[in-house]
Amino acid sequence: MSDGFGNNTDMDQVLKWANDMTNKRSNDLVKLDYRDDGVYLAVFSPQAGENPQSPEQVVKDIELRKIQNLDFSKVRQAATEMNGVPVCIAPPQPETKQDGLVNLELNNTKMEAYLRVSPPEGGQPVTRQDIENALKEKNVIFGINDDIIDRAVNMQMVSEPLVIARGAAPIDGENARIDFKFTTDVLPGKPTEMVDGRVDYYSLNLIQNVEQGEVLAVKIPAGQGTPGRMVTGEEVPAKPGKDIQLSIGKNVELRENNSVAVSTANGHVLLSGNKINVSNVYEVKGDVDFNTGNIEFNGTVIVKGSVREGFKVIAEGDVEVMNTIADGVVECTGNLKVKNGIVGRTKSKIKAGESVFTRFIENSSVESGGDIVVGEAIMHSKVSAKKSIVVGGKGVIVGGISRAGEEINCKIVGSPLATVTELETGINPELRKEHSALIKEKQAKEQDYEKAEKAVKLLNYIKETQGELPPDKLAVLVRVSRIQMQLAEELEQLKQSVENVEFQIQQSERGRIMVQGVIHSGTKVTIGSAYMQVHDDYNFACLTKVGEDIKVSSYR
Repeated sequence: MSDGFGNNTDMDQVLKWANDMTNKRSNDLVKLDYRDDGVYLAVFSPQAGENPQSPEQVVKDIELRKIQNLDFSKVRQAATEMNGVPVCIAPPQPETKQDGLVNLELNNTKMEAYLRVSPPEGGQPVTRQDIENALKEKNVIFGINDDIIDRAVNMQMVSEPLVIARGAAPIDGENARIDFKFTTDVLPGKPTEMVDGRVDYYSLNLIQNVEQGEVLAVKIPAGQGTPGRMVTGEEVPAKPGKDIQLSIGKNVELRENNSVAVSTANGHVLLSGNKINVSNVYEVKGDVDFNTGNIEFNGTVIVKGSVREGFKVIAEGDVEVMNTIADGVVECTGNLKVKNGIVGRTKSKIKAGESVFTRFIENSSVESGGDIVVGEAIMHSKVSAKKSIVVGGKGVIVGGISRAGEEINCKIVGSPLATVTELETGINPELRKEHSALIKEKQAKEQDYEKAEKAVKLLNYIKETQGELPPDKLAVLVRVSRIQMQLAEELEQLKQSVENVEFQIQQSERGRIMVQGVIHSGTKVTIGSAYMQVHDDYNFACLTKVGEDIKVSSYR
């Protein structure tokens, strides 16, 4: 019968040959057999976990065998079918001794080189030098793995390609980015957690204050990246990172080649869109309450609603409240304007570096570095103005104490019910406050000095009567004597400070109280160092200090 080998052969011989080939599949998927009737090629399909050789690779391997009159179509047929059936690929010829073969291929990008090694056919095995020569022939000089070379030399058969060299991929440059020096996320305010674990729900940290000249953001430039290298040593360029612009808005300027954003004003920094803005006016659209927390701002604050009980507004600038301050705390370095009024019970405390303007003040403490101008009334409050207190409209001052450095001008003082009302003028309230504090400190020091003096006298008496003091009592005597000397020096300094303030008070004793209506009996009046208590109602009165007394004359 025809066996497809080109000649008639004995079936047993064919089966024996096929069995031999099958038994060797675990060692090689491609087998050549030199026969009397020709050269035969058998290509086996891979077992599980093995990778098949491509027809092109099989053709290349067979071509390296130096077989004469090779039929490439039959080689491709066997390589494609991979059924293990021998196919005659060349006429009969003696088998030539073949050294081990090295096959080195590069991928299209030249980023990897692949090594395959075929065992010798009666010739010399592959050596390290053979592999190195193959690398040199292909110009492979970078990323060579010496372990792979050793492995290939030891195996002498590498049918599945090994990566013998791998290039270095380029590292693209990082994109430019902005390093913001403030929080850019617009998030609801978070209550402040205190050291002891309690939570302050009055402080939500919604405002990010910045100072003039403060750095707000820095542009980190795009990186150029790191070039890669092919296995042939050629450089693979890296892509530079993308640039980004540092965008600014109000009260911000760019410096250092547009890479640094700096605030040009004190205020609140925020990111609007992609622009950095600094606003020197902070506006609260409603009340200052648990929704806003306390407000601390280094600029002007405008509150569209009220400042609610227990909440604070601290500003380095003006404060304007469209409704009321209801038992809250407001401190500012500029003017304070309250459209309706200031009312409190226990927590209300108001302090302005300049003037205060409001409709009424009730049960509150108000200090002003300028004037206090009230539209209707001051009731049961403690108010202090460096310059003047003016109450228009009804013009009522009733209860509490009102102090002004220069003048108090109103219509009605006190009440027919003899409500205790105190008026002081002619001295800077801050100077009077300083004098009062110094007197209290001086009195406390004097008491301490007297105690130290008594202790020293007692210990000295014991020493005189007993001859000497025990060591512990002697140490006490030394320590108390030292304290007494120190207190004496401090008292002398306090005495001079009190005298200086009293001299300033004497020099600044001027001022007057103008009452367009009536000043009721029971009112206490102090002008400079002079004091009087009003025993009868006075109408249209002008009170001034003449000599050491207070003179009441007609309002003019």
